[in-house]
Amino acid sequence: MNRLSWLTCFAVLISFSAVAQSRPGDVPPNAVTKDENLLFKDFSCVVKNANNVELKWQILNNPGEGDYFIVERSRDGDHYETVSALKVTDTASAYALTDNSANNGTDFYRIKYTSKGGKYSYSKTLQVSLSADVDFKFYPNPVDKLLIIRTSHNIDIEVLDAAGALRMGKQLQPGIQVVNIASLERGSYILKVTDKESNRVASEQLVKN
Repeated sequence: MNRLSWLTCFAVLISFSAVAQSRPGDVPPNAVTKDENLLFKDFSCVVKNANNVELKWQILNNPGEGDYFIVERSRDGDHYETVSALKVTDTASAYALTDNSANNGTDFYRIKYTSKGGKYSYSKTLQVSLSADVDFKFYPNPVDKLLIIRTSHNIDIEVLDAAGALRMGKQLQPGIQVVNIASLERGSYILKVTDKESNRVASEQLVKN
C-alpha cells in the first residue's frame, strides 16, 4: 500500500470513530435535562392574609440529597421570579413554605425541583388572587398641599415615589384626616394604604401639583 492510500484509510477510520461516538439524539453529559422521575403528588396554596400565601406540596418519591425546591412566582403566568428555595431532605415527602411578600391582585405560583446534577421538574401552576379592598377614600387628586383621607378603620399610609422609595408615612385613625404633603415635589406617587385590622393593602396613584 502506498503512502497516499494509507493516509486515506486512516482518515476514514477516524471519521467512522467520531460518528460512532456521537449519534443523533445523544445528550451531552453536562446538559440540563428534565427529570421525569420526580413526580409531584399534590400542590396547594392558602391565602393567610393580605400579603402572606402558604404553599404546600407533596412528592411521590424521595429526590436525592443536596437537591432543592425553588418556589417561583409570576404576575402574568409567563415570566417567573424566585421567591425562595428549600433544601430537600431524603426522608420527607411533604413540604411547606410561606411567601410573605405576595402581591395585591393575581399571582401565579409553581414549584421547581432542581437536582445537583442539573435536572429539573415543575409542579402544576396555581393562580392566587389577593383582595385589595380597603375602606378609605382620598381627595383631591391631583393635590396641591392638603390631602383629605376618609376611613372607618385604623390605617397606615405610605407615599412612595416612582423608584419605590418611601417619601412619607403616617398612622391615621378612623374619621376624616388631613395630611400635609406640601414638602413633596411635583410628580406622580403611589399612595399605599394598609388596614391595620384586616392587614389588607391597597395602592392608588397620587399626583402632586
